[in-house]
Amino acid sequence: MIGPGPGAVASCDDYSERHFGGATFAAFDPQLPGHRAAAAALADRLTEIGFGPDRAAALFGLSEIADVRANRTAYYDTFVLPQDAAGRAARFFVLHEPQPDAELRAWLGDGAVEFLTAMAALISVEGGRRSLVSASWFAGRLIFADARAYNVVWPREPFADYVMPPGGDSVGLERVAPRTHRRATLDVCCGAGAQTLAAAAYSDRVAGVDLNPRALRFARFNAAVNRIEHATFLHGDVYAPLGEARFDAIVANPPFVPWPSDAAELLYRGGGDRGDDVLGRILAGAAERLEAPGSLTVVADLANVAELATQIARRQGQPRRTLILLQRRHELLEYAETHAAHLEDSAQRQAQTVRLLRHFERAGIHSLHFGYIVQDGTPGPAHAERTTAALTAAIGPDVAAWFAHQRRLAAGDIAAVPLRLAPGLRLVDVAERMSESPTETSCYVAPGPASVHGANAVSRSAFAVLLRVAAGGLHPGDLTEDDAARDLAGLLERGLVRLQA
Repeated sequence: MIGPGPGAVASCDDYSERHFGGATFAAFDPQLPGHRAAAAALADRLTEIGFGPDRAAALFGLSEIADVRANRTAYYDTFVLPQDAAGRAARFFVLHEPQPDAELRAWLGDGAVEFLTAMAALISVEGGRRSLVSASWFAGRLIFADARAYNVVWPREPFADYVMPPGGDSVGLERVAPRTHRRATLDVCCGAGAQTLAAAAYSDRVAGVDLNPRALRFARFNAAVNRIEHATFLHGDVYAPLGEARFDAIVANPPFVPWPSDAAELLYRGGGDRGDDVLGRILAGAAERLEAPGSLTVVADLANVAELATQIARRQGQPRRTLILLQRRHELLEYAETHAAHLEDSAQRQAQTVRLLRHFERAGIHSLHFGYIVQDGTPGPAHAERTTAALTAAIGPDVAAWFAHQRRLAAGDIAAVPLRLAPGLRLVDVAERMSESPTETSCYVAPGPASVHGANAVSRSAFAVLLRVAAGGLHPGDLTEDDAARDLAGLLERGLVRLQA
């Protein structure tokens, strides 16, 4: 972290105590019925005025509040947001614009204003009040976290114990993780509790763990906001505070940015020299915590993906069935620039960019991909798949179906099992005539938005097998030609062709 200068305090709480008179949500007691009721009333009130789960993001013309961009605040304010109560809520809790006290009370209510002020979530400023916290709707849950943008509330870069609001990685993790009914789900590095509370919808009990005690205060507050009684939040590193507890689902959004180990770092961001320090501990301990078949789903920036399967097996002691979903590749220069963009002037930003690029060289980082590691807790090989560039729909059901297909495939005796294409898969045969050259043909599989697969070219012979599967009535034992059988084996391994139930 780039510190705020000489005499700086060590944390958001210290800064808040000095400048605002209290630490956010430190006064909240989840054991007090009055506190729980006041927290829950916030969700009711915001929904009532039109800033609810079905409309909040749409106020910005977006599908997710996580897509709001801090550098477009004036644009949203001037051209996009309505001048009604919902628009005022968006300006107050997302853009962090101050509002006159009377105006704030008119749409939020006296009780809510007084409660959030007592919780050190609102502060008095000239002419009114400002929110220290952001409000996001995530998977139908209202999530309060720290202010969304740099330099709005905190000086320079946020302090180490800053609590991140749900971002694009949070949205992706929720859409990738299988959402079948669970007895118990664990959220590692839970932060404000977004994934924990999303999983509460399909889990008998949920637990969140985080090393940042301030984040746990936010998470417990958010559980009360959403009237969720079966969530527990524990302080500690990865699995340390869990005793002997086991789970049939684990989700994790750990800090994963490769960062020099000799630099002070933010709890929510730095993942060690290669970005995989916390990720490695999550993978290493998963076998002892995950019931099989279950699901472990982790989102991260992944260094050197060609080596990733070997690294995972080494950390876990044996190969475990793994689906590595690669959503996009980072260009290293742009990646370094992104993590220097918050600095005050051009010289600082450029110096930080060069420092990070040199660090990547020293750490042996040749490539970085944003993606997901998914496991079902059973032995098996690892498979990498390039998924869609933008996850516009939940692919969790297809992830679960992909693993069920792989387990059935490993069990053998499939010669007489009917075959089908992966759900939503379209076959595209394109003929292109280049200037003064013969016609060239290209064959593609085009998945639907809820598929684990991205668009991929396939060979002409594999395409012929896919056409036979699409026609219906085909079984593995029907393919007696060696080439066709090899093509089918590859398509089954990838899951482009599935075994019917």
